[in-house]
Amino acid sequence: MPAKLSEDLYHIRGSFGSNIYVITDGGLTLVDGGFPMDLPAIHLAFRALGASPRDIDLVIATHYHGDHTGTFAGLQKRYGVRSAMHREDAAYASAQCPQETTDVPFFTLLFYTLLWPLFRYRHFQPDRHLEEGEVLDLLGGLEVLHTPGHSPGSVCLYGRGRGILFSGDLVRNERGVLEGPPPHYTPDEEAAAVSLRRISELDFDMLLPGHGEAILDGAGDRFRALLREGKIWPLC
Repeated sequence: MPAKLSEDLYHIRGSFGSNIYVITDGGLTLVDGGFPMDLPAIHLAFRALGASPRDIDLVIATHYHGDHTGTFAGLQKRYGVRSAMHREDAAYASAQCPQETTDVPFFTLLFYTLLWPLFRYRHFQPDRHLEEGEVLDLLGGLEVLHTPGHSPGSVCLYGRGRGILFSGDLVRNERGVLEGPPPHYTPDEEAAAVSLRRISELDFDMLLPGHGEAILDGAGDRFRALLREGKIWPLC
């Protein structure tokens, strides 16, 4: 069952801590799609909502990484679902550019290598490019903010009127610890620092991160307090 966050917003818990959000305002929209093996979870969640994946109007990626776009190729191929992401990540998603590489801990690399068939990237062709400053007609207006660092085309979606921020991996809340992007998977630390400073200037209460628990109230104040204390990488 999807967890209800508000009257028009639901959460699907994906594999290995990846979050999938369903917006039911003005149709059906997914924000991020989890790993490839999360397609059954999406099926079950939509069945509980009295719908089907073929009813999805759009899937939006906060960035191209496979734990956020793993189901996009399957949804596109099986149901003709349209996808959207920033143009600077689109070339990676469609295999026009080789994906970025970073140094990761040995056991993490071994884990993904052994389970390669499950985690193999499923390339897809995005149907739409999200632009900086574009406002999506969702949840009273979601503004696209280009927030690179974790990937060149990472975006956050900001609902100014309702104080909502979809933060992707720029801000996470894993194990109840509010933090910046994962260092091992963030090639451009300087860009990530700039993006985090930008987010700190926004007025938001609800944080919907790519990983970890959603924060439904007071998220912006909590984030800025940790920032001042020097606890948000790479602004430490």
